[in-house]
Amino acid sequence: MTSKKEKQMALYYLNNIVNSPVSKRLEEKILSWVESNAKSLFGIDLENAWDSDGREKYRHGHKYTGYMKYERENDRKKLIRSIKTIRSILSHHNIVDIAVRGYDRFIDTIFDVFKVPSYSQAFLRYLIYSEIIPFVYTFDDEIGDGGRKNLMQCRKYSAIIGMPLLTIEKNISRESELIRSGIIKIEYDGDIGFSDSFKKVINSTPKPTTETKLKKLVFGKTAAASLTRSDFSYIADEYDHIRAILNNAVKKRVQGVNILIYGAPGTGKTELCKAIAKDIGVNLYSLSEDAENDKYARIYELSMFQTLLSNENNSAVMFDEAEDVFSRSLFVENKNSKLYFNRMLENNKTPVIWISNKISSMDAAYIRRFKYALEVKKPDQRTKETIWKKICNKHSIKLSLGEIAEYAGKYDIAPSFIDTAVGAAKLVESNNAIERTIDALQKATNGFITAKKNNLNETVKFLPELLNTDIDLNNLTEKLTKKSNLRFSLCLYGVPGTGKSAFARYLADKMGLKVIQKRASDLIDCYVGETEKNIANAFREAADAKSVLVFDEADSFLRDRKQAQRSWETTQVNEMLTWMESHPYPFICTTNLMRDLDEASLRRFTFKVKYEFLKKDQVEFAFKQFFGVETCTSLAHLTHLTPGDFAVVRSKQSFLDITDKTELVRMLESEQGAKGVKTIKMGFA
Repeated sequence: MTSKKEKQMALYYLNNIVNSPVSKRLEEKILSWVESNAKSLFGIDLENAWDSDGREKYRHGHKYTGYMKYERENDRKKLIRSIKTIRSILSHHNIVDIAVRGYDRFIDTIFDVFKVPSYSQAFLRYLIYSEIIPFVYTFDDEIGDGGRKNLMQCRKYSAIIGMPLLTIEKNISRESELIRSGIIKIEYDGDIGFSDSFKKVINSTPKPTTETKLKKLVFGKTAAASLTRSDFSYIADEYDHIRAILNNAVKKRVQGVNILIYGAPGTGKTELCKAIAKDIGVNLYSLSEDAENDKYARIYELSMFQTLLSNENNSAVMFDEAEDVFSRSLFVENKNSKLYFNRMLENNKTPVIWISNKISSMDAAYIRRFKYALEVKKPDQRTKETIWKKICNKHSIKLSLGEIAEYAGKYDIAPSFIDTAVGAAKLVESNNAIERTIDALQKATNGFITAKKNNLNETVKFLPELLNTDIDLNNLTEKLTKKSNLRFSLCLYGVPGTGKSAFARYLADKMGLKVIQKRASDLIDCYVGETEKNIANAFREAADAKSVLVFDEADSFLRDRKQAQRSWETTQVNEMLTWMESHPYPFICTTNLMRDLDEASLRRFTFKVKYEFLKKDQVEFAFKQFFGVETCTSLAHLTHLTPGDFAVVRSKQSFLDITDKTELVRMLESEQGAKGVKTIKMGFA
């Protein structure tokens, strides 16, 4: 059933087009549509409106060939006569001017809120009606002629809307206000259509008829902060700097203010932005992140946000997951979208905070246009514990300080994940739900569960008494802790299992410094150049955190360049050597393969320390420390043991419930034998 308003719209556009000069092909399409909809439009049957022979021929042609071919002059006259008949019928109907102000409050609201220029209003009105009004849609669809942007369609729009052809073309050019405001977009094939965000507006029920309702529909809720400045104490200076930029940009209405926040997932970038916005009392609007993974939709949404916020004096926009839009071209017809982005970063009236996990593929031309770029590193243990405490208090969940420390050490996750997990524990009234929820969210987000970090990664307390090195490390530790100069390096090499990495952590603890420990698996990348970047980032991370940097398996990065067979094997060593020379904080390498290291690297270590097997008295001391009992026999024959061997035997003991001292000795002998060392007992059997 066609409503009165639908009829008014259809009659208005039909009257425009039949009174405009159009092609024969378009006249045929008009005639077909009128014939199909005459009952709904006029309440009459066109059976006798023109001669039956012409009508039957037209129907036959329309049904089987798509268009009627008028081969005789007489047929052309019949078509002209039919169009005149339609004009005559329309002249007896009251054609309501649907373009006047007040006819449609919803359309008026769109024009006002989006500040649609007068030359675009009639065009946009027709596009909206042909999208949401079924009767107008059939009209547009029936007389359509391919893509909206092709010349035939532009002429059709010119006739239907009563608008000059040049004005139609102006409305669909890339510089059009309708495109720059995020209302319409250019499709892959050059066709134009509505942006996803604008479709949400025009397809909403009920239709918003006030500015407040329309903006609420577009923006949703402002981003709410759950953290404060105190939670970002480890980057307090950067926090204050960004806060000052954003605050002045909003207050002074400065154009082209963009801030880039980047770093690994789980470092709290989004929460940082929310906290800063809340701190200065700014409404922070977040762009949707789903949009079916369509980068185009998000860019048009940003354009719409900028249009609607252009007169707001207390707002900012947050664009999360920004790496996708900056790494690929926006438009098919304009493969190099650099100019588009440059203008976007220079002309935005409302400040934008861009958040990205990785900026390696971002063009330098974009980066130069940001007012500030901050790499957010993972917070330290104390900061993570503070975040856990705050979120637990929010949900009235009680965790001991030990449990909080354990969770903070195990997981490098965003505060939003913590909030969800703790909230789930509140719902099921079980703290066990915390770990379960985190694992489930990680699997759903990443496709895998990241290995949990054990904050107490030393299964055995470090014992300086078990050091057997060619340099007295106890004396060296005492001297280093008294020096203010932190620019030194150590190469700890020798027998595996002697506690080289454990000493590095022990030394850092004595010096009151934190440790950043990197293994080969953390740094080596399959892509050329990425390993060098990871090495550089590790040194920067340690310098920013003023921490001790430890590289395990250093032979993987400092292998002798004389043996290099590929160029990247050399560049990795060069990268390491360059950073070793300039790094201002303690740097420690551990390796079991000292002979494989590049000669140049050896000159860059302040101290080179060789680790040997435990001496006789150390073996006896270790036996008592690890098993809690004195040995029952001589251990002099155990000449090739390390603290690691004792740790292995103690682990076996815990599983097998062994208490017999002789059996413990036998197990140690077995560990020594596994190294290819033949155990020979001295004395009488």
